[in-house]
Amino acid sequence: MVILNEERIPNLLSYKYFIRKQASKIYGKNQSKSTHQQNVHNILRILALNGDMTTWEMAKIKFATDNEMIRTKEKEYRRLLVGRVDRGHHSEGIIDLNLVLVDSKSTKRNPGNRYRLSIFGILFCLDSLNLSNSEIDKMAEKHQIVLPKIFGKWNFLKSLIGDNVYNIKLLGKGLLFDNPNIINVENPRFLELISYFNIKSNYMSQSMNEKVMGELIAYWFYITLLYLPNLQKEKKMKDTDKILKIIFSKDLDLQQWFSEFISEAQIFYKERSKVLEGISIKG
Repeated sequence: MVILNEERIPNLLSYKYFIRKQASKIYGKNQSKSTHQQNVHNILRILALNGDMTTWEMAKIKFATDNEMIRTKEKEYRRLLVGRVDRGHHSEGIIDLNLVLVDSKSTKRNPGNRYRLSIFGILFCLDSLNLSNSEIDKMAEKHQIVLPKIFGKWNFLKSLIGDNVYNIKLLGKGLLFDNPNIINVENPRFLELISYFNIKSNYMSQSMNEKVMGELIAYWFYITLLYLPNLQKEKKMKDTDKILKIIFSKDLDLQQWFSEFISEAQIFYKERSKVLEGISIKG
């Protein structure tokens, strides 16, 4: 059973500017020829498609019945996950980069830590593993607890908006729209909402955990659906706001949740406007 991490974690800007860059530098892209990098990608893919697992369960995927090979591969996977110490020097594992975490302890025949993708690991997999849409569907099924408002609604969303659900892949690339100087978007409402999203994300960095991060990722997802639903398509659509209205008309809980976010943003901008009104340089 997946247990959300309540410990403080970095924010989305840290993912964009540090975690993703470091992970890409160390582990490379999916086409890498390095054996080490390929082994890491194999672990990430296994966890993406299967959810939380022990290293023994991971190894059994490759060697179903050969216990000797399973033991060898299990030790290799554990070393890649937690790192190793060689002559007093610690080599970082996947866990050290916040891509994977220990979810729980297994009490089965082969006990041990159960590992799963962190919320950053999910984003990195979307960015780097070249997952097919069907593989992303499997990942969504296995990680509903981590992203309940997106993966927990996945089949419902797909039934209404089709392939637009895969916009989430662009968040894996760090597309936060945090620099308005490089955004070629004419809609001022989108710019204001996404700017408030980034402000909120930074403000909440002191209390950031997986639950909070999941909420923020959901805000990003639905803001882009409201204004830029076809982010990955050259053909632009008209009346894009209708897409989100269709979703919210069929899920009133989502509607209430997102309406509260919009109201919060409106209050923020009104208060900021009042601050500016109070500026005077006249004697």
